[in-house]
Amino acid sequence: MEKRLSRAASVQYWDENAKWYKLWVEHNAYHNRLIEILTSLAKPGWKVLDIGAGGGILSLPLAAMGCRVTTLEPSAGMRTLLEQEAAKRGIMSFMIEPRSWENVPLSEVRVFDLIVASNSLHLTEFGFASALEKVFLAKPLHAFIISEKQFLDISHDSDCHGYSRCFAEHYSVESSYAYHCVGDAFEHWSFKHERQPDPAEMHAIISELSYENGHLWRKGSATVCMYCWSRCCAAMNSYLPLKEVLNAY
Repeated sequence: MEKRLSRAASVQYWDENAKWYKLWVEHNAYHNRLIEILTSLAKPGWKVLDIGAGGGILSLPLAAMGCRVTTLEPSAGMRTLLEQEAAKRGIMSFMIEPRSWENVPLSEVRVFDLIVASNSLHLTEFGFASALEKVFLAKPLHAFIISEKQFLDISHDSDCHGYSRCFAEHYSVESSYAYHCVGDAFEHWSFKHERQPDPAEMHAIISELSYENGHLWRKGSATVCMYCWSRCCAAMNSYLPLKEVLNAY
């Protein structure tokens, strides 16, 4: 079984990163298309599991449309963001589970219509491939996986335990950070590098910033990959709204 040990895979990292994640989410449209596709796929009443739910950017729109959502989020800092955003939107009909995907037995997750994972499977202790295999072994009706880190090439049903891949899309999206002051940019850099920047690095940080709409921006982009699998052909035929959305692009 593959292992992945990194700082970004730790709960402590995400507790400390919650501040920067919130700033990032609030100032870009990274998730807009993901939300559009997911809310077209899901149906009210579906049981949904969101692996690594973070601040609820995908979970809360699904809960708002009537899905019965369970979020897996081991970081207390990220759970706080989720609870704050849910309270702000007046959404209380979801469950928060503090365990990680690798620590939840399959016997507890074989009840979901849809399992969602956005940029989270590669952060598990047993790595992306094993985490994805566990999604299939959980036997949801649909699996929807979003990743910047893994460009999948699964062409045979045997590769994914009898599931049929019914949708795949790669696209580029803006992924920029907005700061309220130069000090924020320095602090964020320090968090990522675990040390203070030296004078030359401070100059480089400042040179990367641009001023727009009252914020300092560090512009960036990402390639996002979306994949959807269904357990059987009958299930695939049940979500015409998703197909209509995809055909519009």
